[in-house]
Amino acid sequence: MKEIDLTEEKDANVRKFIVVQNLQSDDTEIVFKVDKDGKNMIEDLCHELEYECEEYEKDGVYSVKIKKSTEVKGSVSDATDFLVPLPPKSVNEKILNPAILTLFIPQIKAVSSIRERIYLLRIKWVISWDTPLTVYSVKLDDNRYIARYYASQKIPLFVVSFGFDFYIMSEGTGSRIKMKEWYKGPFKQLAKGEIEKHLKKAKEVLPEFLIKI
Repeated sequence: MKEIDLTEEKDANVRKFIVVQNLQSDDTEIVFKVDKDGKNMIEDLCHELEYECEEYEKDGVYSVKIKKSTEVKGSVSDATDFLVPLPPKSVNEKILNPAILTLFIPQIKAVSSIRERIYLLRIKWVISWDTPLTVYSVKLDDNRYIARYYASQKIPLFVVSFGFDFYIMSEGTGSRIKMKEWYKGPFKQLAKGEIEKHLKKAKEVLPEFLIKI
């Protein structure tokens, strides 16, 4: 388990950057040692990203453990990255509309809005089902954003969960998007092959699409 001491770091933006940067790692559990303000910041991030968060205090120092394994344990996943000639803020605003999923995931037949940041996906695959999808966004600074899609639905006999993480950062005159897709449920080996196809297609079509919209 990774431990990071941030008690000597007084700049709130730097603290947040370090936390978010480490959340992008492959570690499933991370402990941050912080002051009260740092604890509150991490709690807010955990709430926005739906990570499990535990904490305890000793002599005014808080140890906050983030568990990222809640939704990805036992899942299959893959990732890709690509450049877009747009500033990070613009990319993030466009990424927050999950209708873009229909561009590279043929199994998603429709995306409809239920309320702010909550959508309903109609999916036709080995099985067909409707699932709610929640969109989260975390702004680190003007040059770095994280957007996350999270969906989970209980259907007869099992639960299907999947999601996407978009790490958006400034690079050169544009932005680099690091994109991860994960899936947990039945037919995982079949899903793994589909994820590879999705990400390959996303890398081909998303840059041009994001420029046009």
